[in-house]
Amino acid sequence: MSLVPDKPQIKYPDLPVAQRRDEIMGAMRSHQVVIVVGETGSGKTTQLPKMAYELACEEGKAGRVGCTQPRRLAAATVARRVAEEMGTGLGDRVGYQVRFVEKVQEETSIKFMTDGILLAETQRDRDLKQYDTLIIDEAHERSLNIDFILGYLKNLLGRRKDLRVVVSSATLDAGMFSEYFDGAPVVNVEGRTFPVEDHFLPSATEGEDLSRHVTRAVRWVTDLDAGGDVLIFLPGEREIRECADVLEGESFPRTDILPLFARLGLDEQERVFRVGGSNRRVVLATNVAETSVTIPGIVYVVDSGLARVSRWNPSRQIQRLQIEQISQASARQRRGRCGRICEGVCVRLYDEEILNTADEYTDPEIRRSSLAGVILRMKSLNLPDVRDFLFLSPPSSKAISEGHRALEEVGAMGKDGNLTRIGSQLARLPLDPRMGRMLIEAQRRKVLDAVLVMVGGMSVMDVRERPQEKQTEADKAHKKFNDADSDFLTLLHIWSAIEAFRDKRRFKRNQLRKYCKQNFLSFRRVLEWDQIVSELRRLVRDTLKVDSRPLAAERKQWGDEDEIHKSLMAGIPMQFGFWDKEKRAYHSTNGREFAVFPGSGLFGKKNPEWLLAFELVETTRVWARKVAMIDVRWIEELVPQMCRYRYHSPRWDEHQGAVYGKETVLCGGLKIVDSRKVFYGRVRPEEAHEVFIREAILGNGLRTRGTFLDRLDEVRYEVQSAEHKLRRAGGLWSEEAVYDFFYDKIPAHICTAKAFQKWRTTGENEEKLMLSVADCIWGEMEDLSDFPDCVWCGDKSYDVSYAENPGEQADGVIFEVGVDEIVDFPDYLTSWGVPGMLDERVYLLVRALPKTQRQACSPARDAAAAFIDEWKGWEPSQALKVELADFLSKRSGHLIEAEMFDEGRLPASYRPKIRVWNDDEEELGFGEDAEGIRQKLSGMMRERREILVNEEWEMTGGEGWDFGDIPEVTDDGVFPALVDEGETVGMRAYLDRADAHESHRAGCVRLFQIDQASQLDYVHRHFPLAMAAKMMLPMMERTKGEGMDQMLRIACEGAMGMPLPRSAEQFQSASSNGKGELFNCAEKVAKGFEAIIDSHRVITDWIELHQSDRNLDVIANDLSEEIDWLLGSDFIWRAGYARFCQYGRYFRAMEERLKRLQSLPQIKDDEKRERIQRLWKPWFEVWKADPKNAEIWQLGWWLMEWRVSEFAPSFPRKMKVSEKRIEQAMADLDISI
Repeated sequence: MSLVPDKPQIKYPDLPVAQRRDEIMGAMRSHQVVIVVGETGSGKTTQLPKMAYELACEEGKAGRVGCTQPRRLAAATVARRVAEEMGTGLGDRVGYQVRFVEKVQEETSIKFMTDGILLAETQRDRDLKQYDTLIIDEAHERSLNIDFILGYLKNLLGRRKDLRVVVSSATLDAGMFSEYFDGAPVVNVEGRTFPVEDHFLPSATEGEDLSRHVTRAVRWVTDLDAGGDVLIFLPGEREIRECADVLEGESFPRTDILPLFARLGLDEQERVFRVGGSNRRVVLATNVAETSVTIPGIVYVVDSGLARVSRWNPSRQIQRLQIEQISQASARQRRGRCGRICEGVCVRLYDEEILNTADEYTDPEIRRSSLAGVILRMKSLNLPDVRDFLFLSPPSSKAISEGHRALEEVGAMGKDGNLTRIGSQLARLPLDPRMGRMLIEAQRRKVLDAVLVMVGGMSVMDVRERPQEKQTEADKAHKKFNDADSDFLTLLHIWSAIEAFRDKRRFKRNQLRKYCKQNFLSFRRVLEWDQIVSELRRLVRDTLKVDSRPLAAERKQWGDEDEIHKSLMAGIPMQFGFWDKEKRAYHSTNGREFAVFPGSGLFGKKNPEWLLAFELVETTRVWARKVAMIDVRWIEELVPQMCRYRYHSPRWDEHQGAVYGKETVLCGGLKIVDSRKVFYGRVRPEEAHEVFIREAILGNGLRTRGTFLDRLDEVRYEVQSAEHKLRRAGGLWSEEAVYDFFYDKIPAHICTAKAFQKWRTTGENEEKLMLSVADCIWGEMEDLSDFPDCVWCGDKSYDVSYAENPGEQADGVIFEVGVDEIVDFPDYLTSWGVPGMLDERVYLLVRALPKTQRQACSPARDAAAAFIDEWKGWEPSQALKVELADFLSKRSGHLIEAEMFDEGRLPASYRPKIRVWNDDEEELGFGEDAEGIRQKLSGMMRERREILVNEEWEMTGGEGWDFGDIPEVTDDGVFPALVDEGETVGMRAYLDRADAHESHRAGCVRLFQIDQASQLDYVHRHFPLAMAAKMMLPMMERTKGEGMDQMLRIACEGAMGMPLPRSAEQFQSASSNGKGELFNCAEKVAKGFEAIIDSHRVITDWIELHQSDRNLDVIANDLSEEIDWLLGSDFIWRAGYARFCQYGRYFRAMEERLKRLQSLPQIKDDEKRERIQRLWKPWFEVWKADPKNAEIWQLGWWLMEWRVSEFAPSFPRKMKVSEKRIEQAMADLDISI
């Protein structure tokens, strides 16, 4: 059907552009492109489409006239106006199409649309064949869509010579546009306005606040005229609210302060356009009021000269909303808002110089926006590369690179620059690539219903409203929608609540409006959201061939929430960050930092470790808007193409039998995986092969050993032994040579034990791995015959090892000697060392002689060589320095003695050592002096000797004398003795006579008790101890309740008599005689104990009374120590029969001491005590440390007898002791005085 009417009747109103109709149409007839610059009020927007239509009719063309507008409202409004002027219904001859609304029929001749609609049509109709003429209105705005359309049309004009293009605007760089379209003619049309007077009112002071500056301007205008409405241009919502607060506080008479910005609620916006009141209106607006809307009644314009401009930072990937000085073109647009109804006044809050030096035009959006969508569309249309595309203002190379990178992030473009399958799908969706990617991923993850609603919600401004005067109420109303973990889920909560309300009310528009108002939701934006969701459902049905259902009412039916957020993340994969606890901020990709926007449901609450953000916007700081908590593991899953993998720390894993390393994954500079274990053969096969050789083979890390490894160990030991002998650590063995050997033999792909085992056991491969010494060393091996592994001395040999540890004790030649061999080890043997080091050792000894002797032997090197020649082949029998002294004395004619050689001056490596080992190969001793080692190990050697001798003597479990004759001492110096085993008696040999005596004493008593068991039982039951003494025994004894048992045992000892039996005959005689004496002896033991009771009480009472006396406390302490020893652990048994029967004597002696203190000066006692304490104190400390030592006990009796002789001289002596004798005994026991 033809779109050309038979006779079009077109009327033009009396507007400036209509007066230039002939000129404009003439230019259109003769040129493909015409530039029309029509000032505000010229009528260009409504009349140019009619002129183009009229011209098409004259020429008989059937195409449409298409006219683009930057905004949907303008497209619809202008279409309605033109339809009225042409006398046709809207949608008939004149129609319009915007997102979600299409009022166009087949016969529509003039079609108004947004520039986005025209761009979408290029995908279905690359040559735009339905159009005869295209009018690009408001081209000065230079949005991305406008610039792309202009570039597309410039390329298209060459193919479609019949296509006309008209570019129009009130303020644009006509020269640049004309040049761009190859000299297209420019028609300038003046507007119909009243004169406007300009006034400049810059800041009064350098730091004047903007709100105060605005107030000063309003006061100036009020002084000039109190009637006309005022329009004030401010950069943003925050500045509008601040200025409104200040202006309200000034209380201007009959004045309404009205804000106007995009996020403002519908009711508040309508107040701006409502006229007819008696009050003056002061409208505070953003740059939305420059061209998009016309506010009636404006007489005065106050221009701050500032605007909040959105700029995309490609390097930081941040959309910055920064306040900038406006361009001259914007200043003219603002000025043009007044002077429409009467003469106007424009007050500029800056000086004229700033205006004159400002940029002439606002930067085109293409130079301050991400180009991802443009590049995607160009790729899908097979247009030239974006770098070659004929843009009016070509974008920077950085912005282009960022656009490519953004497409790579969402998987739309490969590294080769070609579209992927996902990219081709995205190109068919007329959506922001990020949003489209979310829908594609949601379809794959089966959560499309939920994500589709989210994408719709993110495509409109926030539906939540927060009026200045009702912020608290709004926050409270919105709180019920907030999700603690995700702002994206908050969108679903809002949607679900609205849908539930609509279903309940069966969608009555007025009731929904009321519901929105009650919950502080924008009714207009809610409807827009609903329209977008409906359109998106249509798009996914037509493009992705999948049906989307309405969102379920219950949250649990929305789908897996992880899958939902993964789908969102697929579209914004690099918009994540992790929480830095120290900096209290989130680190995002490419070095950015951000904070959660205050409007988020997560603001001021918890800080998830990882966070996803829909967008990052920079104002006073970088804010993340619409955020959600995520799992860091999702990043690698969703954007592997943007991850960078670093591999490090390869190690052989013996358990796994393979080379494993650490894998660190970075995405956008952030570490998302730290040191994950990875099989290195998959990611770095060459390096894995190298590690396999170094650690599995050379490092002995293979569990399954082959013959070749035994050979490797043998060769390594042989070479390293040679290195130690020659003192050339690392000088022979070459790890690299061994590595090269195996690297040449083992195939490059092998890096696991399994693969190696399979190869090794195939054919003769194992033989290939049998290396020799020559394969492992630098140069050739030296002669090692002078460095033997053992040294002979007589008929015995001693192992020798070699160590090269400079600065350490274990350095040089080491004789390895068993613990049993050290007893007979020749002390002189170490001084000779080994032949290979003897020459240098002798030389150093000569050099160490005193000066006179050294000079007599000079030159030292010749003297050493002569000595070596003489001794070659001879076996030494005494120390080297002895033989050397004798040799040098004869050679030099000077007396040289062995003591002159200072061996301590020799380096440690030339002083041979001895290392002693036990049977378990544990080191027991180490040093240069064999005798010193023997002394150190004397205790252990003693134990070993006891063990050895007891292999002959030890017996157990005897109940009678079955031991034969037991000598007191054997020819080899050991002391056999009986041993008390409790219920039986054994025998063993001791190396110490005192220990043997105590053991034999206990053993004989136990054997007597076994032999006389019935008599012993009788005596035990009738033990003749007084009841009072029995009661005192537990108080005095320290024998763990064994006092009576010990009394019985020493009674047995007394009954047997002395000396103790050493044969069966002697024992039988002692046992028979002792049977009749046992009770008598028990009586004597009982009397011995009873004899100490009274004295003990007197002494302890005195001690208690005087232990705090400053004069007598030392005596009290001395007596306490004496009692401590006398009544020490097992004192009854330790005392023995003979001494215990006389125990009362020691206590009576102490009591006598106290009596003498009463009759003699204390100084006498002090002199004796101090002399005794000199020996008593050190002995007493040793006794406390080793209370069971028999020799220490014996010395204690000597000290007690000395005490008796000193403090109770009238008492008869039992043995002769003296101070000198006790000192000698203490010296023999190594007790320091």
